[in-house]
Amino acid sequence: MDMQKCTIYVRAYKRKTLQGLSSVTIKDLADVAAPPEVKAKVDAMRIFFVPDTQKNGRYIVTIIDIINAIWKEYPKADVQSVGDPDVVIEYRKKPPKTHDVWEWVKVVGLCLIVFAGATVAIMTYNTDTSLGKTFIILNRIFTGRQEEQPLLLTIPYSIGIAAGILVFFNHFGFKKITDDPTPMQVEIKQYEKNVEDCEIESITDKRRGEP
Repeated sequence: MDMQKCTIYVRAYKRKTLQGLSSVTIKDLADVAAPPEVKAKVDAMRIFFVPDTQKNGRYIVTIIDIINAIWKEYPKADVQSVGDPDVVIEYRKKPPKTHDVWEWVKVVGLCLIVFAGATVAIMTYNTDTSLGKTFIILNRIFTGRQEEQPLLLTIPYSIGIAAGILVFFNHFGFKKITDDPTPMQVEIKQYEKNVEDCEIESITDKRRGEP
């Protein structure tokens, strides 16, 4: 088999975080499928050099850059891209420091903020819809008794809110109820995708000399 005429499949990553590397190879940025000898050479090809290794930065490598690098070595190869068209390189000169105490402080603070916000939202909803009066009326209709605190309805309602939150967010403590992604995870992934697309457009504009 003529290795120069083989088919090479390249699946570029959307984002790659690198630490302390001055040069980047194709293996760092993409998965490659090709005959073993070709794959080994393609994986080792240097595709990018970090301009300044003394500071953190974001850079972009396009699939065109990767294909051109492969064609220099294998000009007759059929290179197929099956991944993202651009790779965002997030370069860090050293691993970020983690502070366990500070992380717990942020988690607890965020939980308190979310708890307070959810409490106010539920109370506001109950007030706007006059839910308390509605429970009193429903209790009188079904039981024939006039009660200011119809526990027969308010207790199941409170339990239902808690159960609904658990089912909706698919978490109980540190454990997931099912393997499906939670709505929060979906929103975070969508946010990360939007940020990556914005970064790619911004870096591409800078490379073109556009403001």
